[in-house]
Amino acid sequence: MKKIFIVIILILLILIASIVGINIKSKSQRVIKIENEEYEKYLNADIYGTDVITLINKATNSNEANKISKDEKQNYINNDINSIEIEVEFITNEEKRETTTYKMEQINYLGTSEFIKNFNSAKFRCTDKKYHSQTGKISYLKFSQQYE
Repeated sequence: MKKIFIVIILILLILIASIVGINIKSKSQRVIKIENEEYEKYLNADIYGTDVITLINKATNSNEANKISKDEKQNYINNDINSIEIEVEFITNEEKRETTTYKMEQINYLGTSEFIKNFNSAKFRCTDKKYHSQTGKISYLKFSQQYE
């Protein structure tokens, strides 16, 4: 009789643990979906420089909150979990179609106010995106300045 009672209790505990685990995973997936949507809403549209700076600030705040490590150049290191990297490609010579790409850390270092002053009305488009393989979170976005 005691063995049957113990088996029933174990089955109930396993069942409860499974339900709790499913709920935690489901909640985690919802959070990832919401966080990704904050970035994905900009993917298929021309956006202005002010939007790019907003995304850079959001990514920087996220990296700081998640304590993402930096390399010797002070660039965030991809941790394949929750780090976010943004690069911005600027037109340097419109006639020759030459461009230069800067990491978000370089733009932050040069100053967001300078960026807004020079590129607030410039149009950008997301030309590349990547997701973390472990979590499915956005890991990388590249925005390219659009030719007029």
